[in-house]
Amino acid sequence: MIRKRLLAAALAAMTSVAASQLSYCREAGPNPNQVIDASIRVQGGSKRLAALRTVEYQGTLTDPTGKTTGSYTLILEQPNRLYEEVTIGNQTTREAYNGKSAWRQDSAGLRTLTGTDGTMLEAAAHYRNDRLVHYRKERVRLLALGDETVRGHTGERLEVTTSAGVKREIAIDDSTHLVLEELVPGSAAGSGSGQDPAHDDTRIFYDDYRPVEGIPEPYRIEFVAPDHDWIVTMTHVLHNPAVNDSVFAFPAKTGRPLPDIAVLLHSVDDHQKAIEKLVEQYTCDKTSENFEVDSHGALKSKDTEEAQVFYLDGDEVDRVVKKNGKPLSPAEEQKQDERIQKKVRDYEKRQAKAAKQGEDPKKNDDDIPVSDFLRMDRFTNPRWETFRGHEVIVFDFAPNPDYKPAKTTERFVHQLSGAVWIDQQDAEVVRLEAYMDKSFKLADGLFASIQKGSAAVFEQTKVNNEVWLPSYLEVHFNAKVLLFKGLSGNFTQRYSNYQKFRVETVTRTAPPKSN
Repeated sequence: MIRKRLLAAALAAMTSVAASQLSYCREAGPNPNQVIDASIRVQGGSKRLAALRTVEYQGTLTDPTGKTTGSYTLILEQPNRLYEEVTIGNQTTREAYNGKSAWRQDSAGLRTLTGTDGTMLEAAAHYRNDRLVHYRKERVRLLALGDETVRGHTGERLEVTTSAGVKREIAIDDSTHLVLEELVPGSAAGSGSGQDPAHDDTRIFYDDYRPVEGIPEPYRIEFVAPDHDWIVTMTHVLHNPAVNDSVFAFPAKTGRPLPDIAVLLHSVDDHQKAIEKLVEQYTCDKTSENFEVDSHGALKSKDTEEAQVFYLDGDEVDRVVKKNGKPLSPAEEQKQDERIQKKVRDYEKRQAKAAKQGEDPKKNDDDIPVSDFLRMDRFTNPRWETFRGHEVIVFDFAPNPDYKPAKTTERFVHQLSGAVWIDQQDAEVVRLEAYMDKSFKLADGLFASIQKGSAAVFEQTKVNNEVWLPSYLEVHFNAKVLLFKGLSGNFTQRYSNYQKFRVETVTRTAPPKSN
């Protein structure tokens, strides 16, 4: 299922952009580290907070007038599981992050969350569980925004940016050192889109702190958003209660049976082999953007590159035509032509050698057979869903701790968790979300290491109603390169304008240049 071109795109994007981008963190104004450290001490210290394996909040819910009543539940499990349920009248909204994917069930139905919604819920799950105890280790960036009065309490407002680029603001009381308010931007997913998220910000106010086993917990929380204002009064807060893992799992549906995941993945792999020649009949345009992170954690566009793409052996071959909006110089065009011709010659040599020796020209030591992938990972929460008009099967995956990877590619894949969307009828991957469970070292860490939390999203679209081809790739990474630290970046690729042409043209010359 995850063949060479998919793995190479994610790994190459993470490593190449890491090697070209560097960010340094500097602090402005009051030392935000001291503000957070004081808050952690007041809550009992890092050891006591880290010992909270699970936390359960239960409360009643009203609006500011007291007319609307309901219930509220929040269940947390370290390191990053979250379940939240809000009931008002006969309407219940449930959402969760299970450590691999996010889901929501409301009046619109049950679905896996993607894009900003999924990113924000994942970030909230980690933030709520960690309580910034490991902010240094997790490479969380802190920026002091200045003094502020929140509902009669003076405090210090900080901007908190996770290693994945997700932001929130927190105001911490100067006297109690407890959180007064949080501001969660509605679209702060770190995509570098430049969109203003203020139209759907959520403000969360905390009050009436009471000790629970020596740790202060808020017994009054108010959620203020454009479409609602909820006041939650806690009835109880439990530390380390027994929690059934099924509460975080995607709710099971009765009715239509689900296919066996192993059989499904084998069908996807077989289909990829069957359509490789069909894929090679297509060319498209690709726009790549690199975003660098400044010293305050803000993302800004660094450079863009436009290329024409065709496929050989199922792998992408790019002819760059513009950089930062400017056409290449004649000398640069010549280098591109020479590089393309070399790739075509190598392709023809492989084909000829394979035909002569009766071998598979696609065989590569870095390819991972589906049989290995099935041993390498564990698959959970299979479910039917509709994704962009296509009926798909979605399932989560995580490393199998009993598997011992040998090759570099295996080690890389074995440190990924996430979710996969598959069109069963077409036996094609529609979407893949993956993030690093652990840091991944290149050359034993001497060259670089991709840090835990780095993530990638890959999507395909159906072209001419006959073949699925890449449409979008986004990689967010944090890395250490050589003696430097603080490397962070975001890398996106968008594919468009797919057109068909005869593959024989490629093997003789190269695909036609775009105008």
